[in-house]
Amino acid sequence: MTRKQLAWASAASAAALALFAYIAIGMLSGAGLASWHQNARASLSVAPAAAMAAGLASWWITAWWQNVDRDARKWTAFGLALRTVVLAFLMFAPLATLWMGAMESASHVLSGASGRLGDALAWVPAIAVYAVLFGLLLGAMPALCIEYFLCRRFLRQARGLDLEGAQ
Repeated sequence: MTRKQLAWASAASAAALALFAYIAIGMLSGAGLASWHQNARASLSVAPAAAMAAGLASWWITAWWQNVDRDARKWTAFGLALRTVVLAFLMFAPLATLWMGAMESASHVLSGASGRLGDALAWVPAIAVYAVLFGLLLGAMPALCIEYFLCRRFLRQARGLDLEGAQ
């Protein structure tokens, strides 16, 4: 697995986890399948931000791994996965805020709605905070587990067939 494949796999798994969390929250709230489409745009707008955060975090952490002396530091798959997930969660809040703000601005401008754009963007920071909280509650452990297996595969292939450092 290359860095590029790891970044894409991390992004896809983060987007899938965000969609799963949205479905789980909808089921637990008792809203039912019939009313999900009403709030889907606002709720699902965090999935691209989650994918961007996970992909960028994976790309940057593996670049860091490649730039250090690989033999001096015995990086494990868990250590690589933990660094990736922590960096992804640190980047998720700003990326979610920027993504939702851009989407709301585009929606406001394209719809030709009257009123100030600032009024339309007033709810974006609160939704980003809730997205981060739900991400931490529902996504931290599953993301770490999935990322562990992806990083394990990456380290195995990056170090060749010698599996001693890819635990």
